[in-house]
Amino acid sequence: MKNGMKKLIALLPLLGTVLFLNAQVNTKSMVMSQGNHPALAVFIKSTDTKTVEEAWNKFIKKYKGKTKELKKNSEFFTDDAEIKDMSSNTVDVYAKVLKKEDGSELLVWFDLGGAYLSAATHPDRYPVAMTMLENFRLSISRTAMEEEIKVQEAALKKLNGELSGLEKEESGAEADIVKYEKKIEEAKQKIAEVQADQKTKEVEIESQQRLIKDLKGKLNALK
Repeated sequence: MKNGMKKLIALLPLLGTVLFLNAQVNTKSMVMSQGNHPALAVFIKSTDTKTVEEAWNKFIKKYKGKTKELKKNSEFFTDDAEIKDMSSNTVDVYAKVLKKEDGSELLVWFDLGGAYLSAATHPDRYPVAMTMLENFRLSISRTAMEEEIKVQEAALKKLNGELSGLEKEESGAEADIVKYEKKIEEAKQKIAEVQADQKTKEVEIESQQRLIKDLKGKLNALK
């Protein structure tokens, strides 16, 4: 067996795991404003419902339909979306976001005109919807990652600013040390000068005391 084939066989379990992890879109029958119809569901990890709703409304604009919110049903309805790979006619798209324990789930229904898209009845068109929702999932994941990067970059900028502040404090303290060391040397020199002056004064005082003593002795001799 050639080395290339051996490596491929060794990688098969890993490739299977990767494909499984990337299979984020699935189908489920769900009740919506137009009844119970098959919907494509995609789970968006660690993302709140409002963020997903805003991202979906931005994402669906590229398909040139008119989107409005059906507040009564908490749905977003896109009228006459142009999804050419899915249908030569326009498609009505319904979307709803549900809150989940660790993120949000986006449900999307594709009304092809008399029938809702499903893997069973539209096996040739269904992959288009899957790719569409997977692209949305990747798009919102990228956006979330970009926002997280901005947050972390801001935190890094703050840390760098704090480091610069500490470096300035260190430089200031070092400058103070130099200044104080100079003052200490000046003070030591001043002390030495004062001590020398003190000794001179002490000699002068002793000399003055002796002079006074001599004068007092002469004064007493005159009595």
